[in-house]
Parts: sequence; structure tokens; C-alpha cells
Amino acid sequence: MIIRLTLCLATMLAVTSTWGEAQWYKGATHLHSLWSDGNAAPELIIKWYEDNGWDFVCPSDHNVLMEGERFVRIDEESKLTPARVAELQQLFGDDWVVFKDEAKNKMRLKTLAELRAHFEKPGEFTLIQAEEMTTHGGNPHINALNLREVVRGKSAKDQEKATLIQYYLDNIKAQSEKYKVPMITHVNHINFADRITTEEMMQVKGLYFFEVYNGHPSVHSWGQAEKGIPSGERHWDTILSMKLRRDPSYLLYGVATDDGHEYFDYRVGKSNPGRGWLMVRSEALEANALVAAMQRGDFYGSTGVTLKDIRASGTSLGITVDGAAGVTYTTQYIGTRKGFDTATKPQLDANGKPLPRSSLLYSDEIGVVLHETTDLDFTYTFKGDELYVRARVVSDKIQDNPHEKGDVEMAWIQPVLPK
Repeated sequence: MIIRLTLCLATMLAVTSTWGEAQWYKGATHLHSLWSDGNAAPELIIKWYEDNGWDFVCPSDHNVLMEGERFVRIDEESKLTPARVAELQQLFGDDWVVFKDEAKNKMRLKTLAELRAHFEKPGEFTLIQAEEMTTHGGNPHINALNLREVVRGKSAKDQEKATLIQYYLDNIKAQSEKYKVPMITHVNHINFADRITTEEMMQVKGLYFFEVYNGHPSVHSWGQAEKGIPSGERHWDTILSMKLRRDPSYLLYGVATDDGHEYFDYRVGKSNPGRGWLMVRSEALEANALVAAMQRGDFYGSTGVTLKDIRASGTSLGITVDGAAGVTYTTQYIGTRKGFDTATKPQLDANGKPLPRSSLLYSDEIGVVLHETTDLDFTYTFKGDELYVRARVVSDKIQDNPHEKGDVEMAWIQPVLPK
């Protein structure tokens, strides 16, 4: 499925592993460990993903790569308690845990190289180097996948969010060209904390990926109408529609992540792993191949719905759902038609004043449902008046450990540009 080629020269380079027929690989691109603000050792986290059926994992701690020596204090009041150290020794062996000295009150964190040596299996499981480039004092936070050098976060003070996003994206683009390997940046949790507005996103050049869903309980993926915050999908449709008026080749891809921080208490209200992920169709379970597939748009985001196939062309978008017995799946084909109403207005509070840090209100002609079906296998043929077409599959099955009570399993299919 070739939706759009946004590849730089690096993407064209040969992948070193054995290539075969393209297949779907399940991956996590946003998660945290004791290397930053997660509450578990990285090996325990990687083991969780491997044990639960993930094929690739991108550890993405804040403003750091997993390299060099870093020690974490062991005590009952810290994230790393003696009991958790004992658990690591039980799972990985007594020799696995390295202490700083004979006092044994500090443990050295495993590097990505050590984790790769222990966990990676060719064709079965792989790790991709990543980082969450984190602005000090607020948003934006940007994930970079397959990078080679750390990019330190800048300060939010007196800097426009669009300018900060542009800085991070430009750095990774330059790094990709320097090392001649494909890299991806996706804007994280735009509805978190002081948030990012639709208009700020639209100012950025070279923005092709963002989190349409983030499983962290402090991220409002479904929006907050009372604060003038659109849902992730509303941001998506608005940015696509407005930018396609000026650039008919533009596409923005939606990523689903769990943004895991907490690995010992699994329940609503905790930032647990396993809430959102990507399914990437790639010829190899290898970093360059996976990233290149994402750059082509050959992936979908999910919170539980699995697809057998996606068939995209300039004239149609076909989806085959891997349905479970007793579950109803509703596939909605979504898009904006040419000539839509482009008028905007500010969002106001009860006193008629603009809501702080709210996005503008846009026409209801943006992001409409073009067709809806409960068929497990359906192809929507374009009518010719669509600017783009994407799809969403909504099941009636409640998601396991949702970030908000009652959330159902879903999947998001990337937009296609009609010819």
C-alpha cells in the first residue's frame, strides 16, 4: 500500500536484514523507564512487551538515549525498591543486576546495546532507538524514532510552540540526512498540559505524524469541549483539510501510543502499557524497514481492533477487519469534500471571552462520515469530490484497561489522496 512517498534519500538505502513478503508487525513507539520518569527498569518493560505479543519496541525516555552509565538509588521510598531489584534478579539472574559499589544501594541501568543483546531475535523481536524530545516547562514533546544522537529539549519560556516543534523536526531531518538512515518524528499528546492548538500545528513545515490517540490518563484524546480542546481526530481532519487547500500532496498520519510510565499497578487512571500501538506492514522486522513503511503510511493505529488487510489506491480504500465472535465492528470512512466552508471563529467562555489556549472553531463540513458499514470486508470507492479519505473502525467491545472508563476498541487507518 503506497499512500504517499515522504522518503528522503536515506529511506531508499538497502536494509541490512533479509527481506521477505510484507507482513504486519505490532509496535510501541512511546514509553518510559527509569532512564527518565518511568517507574520500572527498562528490561522489565521490554519483557512485558515481548511477553504480550509486541514485535518491536522504541524506548523513548525524555531527553536521553539509553547509553553510558546511569545509576538509580535503591530504597523503600524510591521507584526502585529492594523488592523490585530482587524481582529483576529472579527474572534475569543474580549476575544481571550491577551495583555501583559494595554498599549495593545504587543499580546501574541497562543500556540499549545490552537490552538488544538480551532480547532481540532476528525476525521475531527488535528494539529501535528513540527519544522523547521534551520541552522544559511545557509542550511540545516530540518522539524521534531510529535516531543516532540525542536532541536536548529547549525551554518553553518566550518561545512559540510552532517554533519549538519546527526546531525538533528540523534537527531530526538533518540527523537523518547525516547518517543516511530513515527517521520519524511524531508530535506527542497535543491535548496534554498546556496543549498545542490546531493552528500551531498548521504552522509547522514537514509535520507528517502526530498522536491521534495517547493512552496516558492526563492526555485528553477525546477532547475537552468546555475548554475549547478538539479531539485528536478533530485536530487531524482540520489540519488535513486546511493544509490540502495549499498543498494538494500533503498528508498527516495518525499514531496510537500507550505512553507507559507505570508498570506495577494496572487500572484506569494509571499510565500503563498496552493501551495503544501501531501495526506496521513491512518487508522486514528491522528498524530501517519499519520506519520506511511508516513513512509510506503503511500502518494503522489500534487500541484493540486488528485488521487483516488495507488496500489503498487513488480511487478507493478497502479494509478487511479481523473480527472476533460476538463483536460488532463499524467502519467509518471519513473525509472532507472539496469546496468546504473554511470560515473560523474563536471559542468563547460564558462571558463571551476567548477561552485560553483553545483552537478555533471550524466548519462541520470538515471531517464528515462519507460512508459507514458493519461489513468486515468493504471497499469505499471515491466519488471524486473528496480532498482525502481516511477510516476509523469502532468496535462495541470495551478496551482492556482503558485510559478512560468505557472506552471501546478502535483502529485508525491512514488518509489517502484521491487522484
